[in-house]
Amino acid sequence: MTESAEITGSGSDRRGFMKGAAVTAAAVGAGALAPGAAQAAEAERIAALQPAFPFALPPVGVDIPCSCYASNVPLQINTGVVNLDFKGGIDICVRTSNETGLVLEVIGHKVVADTPTQTVTIEQSDTTITPLSLLQMNPGNPTGVPPTPPFPEMIIKLLFKLTVAPKDGSPPLVLSTDPNHPATLSSGLLKAFPPANQGYTLGGNVPLLDQNGNQAGQLQGFPVTVNQSA
Repeated sequence: MTESAEITGSGSDRRGFMKGAAVTAAAVGAGALAPGAAQAAEAERIAALQPAFPFALPPVGVDIPCSCYASNVPLQINTGVVNLDFKGGIDICVRTSNETGLVLEVIGHKVVADTPTQTVTIEQSDTTITPLSLLQMNPGNPTGVPPTPPFPEMIIKLLFKLTVAPKDGSPPLVLSTDPNHPATLSSGLLKAFPPANQGYTLGGNVPLLDQNGNQAGQLQGFPVTVNQSA
């Protein structure tokens, strides 16, 4: 299955998930987006933010589809831990901008790990309640030893459903994140936006709940590399 085929996009009905986004995002990244009057005003406002960021920021409204690859992901189901390789994608929309950076919305996310005995899928569970994500300047630690300067950082919030589908025809196991405790991915030092070969790490273990709300698993890490899709 290709990365584009793996992203089904549960939010497609409300903003045309993925449709034309690659073309738009590529144009923005190349500085080739032809602005109208409103877009020109937005571009000027974005430009005012540039002293704080070492790279250009895209305008509000742009969808940015990206590929994802996460290797050796530790996943605990009941008492056993398996390490899996996931491949798929994430679609990010720029919702608002201000003097501190960008507010982002994840409007589609799906990655799949395929093994000889089962297929494991992680997919955004509900776009309407997924917390917003951020691109911001991390203040660093100017008093540290050694001191660290401010740096751009991207924080991604995710609510997802995890499905383990055995290939012998047995019923699948379906777990989900707690809506009140989303998974958080951090880029650390963000080199560019849209992301280009950017690594993200999981900010702590993520409990996975069964349909009764009982913990039946845990995502113990998610070292993922993200690239803007061509």
